[in-house]
Amino acid sequence: MARAIFGADEIDSGAVYLEGRPLNVRSITKAIDAGLAFLTEDRKAEGIIPDLSVRENLTLAALPALTRLGVVSRSKQQAIVERFMNRLGIKAASADQKIRELSGGNQQKVLLARWLCRNPRFLILDEPTRGIDIGAKGEIQAMVNELAESGLGVLMISSELEELVEGSSRVVVMRDGQRVGELRGADISQQHIIHVMAEGNASEASVEY
Repeated sequence: MARAIFGADEIDSGAVYLEGRPLNVRSITKAIDAGLAFLTEDRKAEGIIPDLSVRENLTLAALPALTRLGVVSRSKQQAIVERFMNRLGIKAASADQKIRELSGGNQQKVLLARWLCRNPRFLILDEPTRGIDIGAKGEIQAMVNELAESGLGVLMISSELEELVEGSSRVVVMRDGQRVGELRGADISQQHIIHVMAEGNASEASVEY
């Protein structure tokens, strides 16, 4: 579903709306132009480019804005890299260090920064804390909460219930590609989510246990 929203896979049916307006997202390029950003769950296969530096990986999505007549502005690139390395607390020997040498948590921060430097309108996060240490996990969760509070639309896909309860204002439960229930506000709890997963009935999940 996330890939379809982002234009990476074809939509079989339904429609995508952003801020109340329909989006004709037929390709990744159009999705990016519309203000969508997508942090894939497979960081190593679909996220980082291991042989490139932190600088090159971080600014990959922003290259069109940094390039003039085919030449990348090193000063603009450096300014963006310094800003987001500081903002997200990315730990690296330097911006020129190969990204493959960083920890999983720092690699994920670089990928998040790659999209944030484009000032997206809507951010899709697919299992953003999978495979990273507890410290980096907490930092990324805090950053996501900060982004949501600032007004950025965030869709987070996660199999960790605690992560959903702590960071969500609305939870939609899906099973076999179908929506089976939805929870909002005070109804969002691990017990309620498990109930919807098992029974597929959001209204009954709202009762007190």
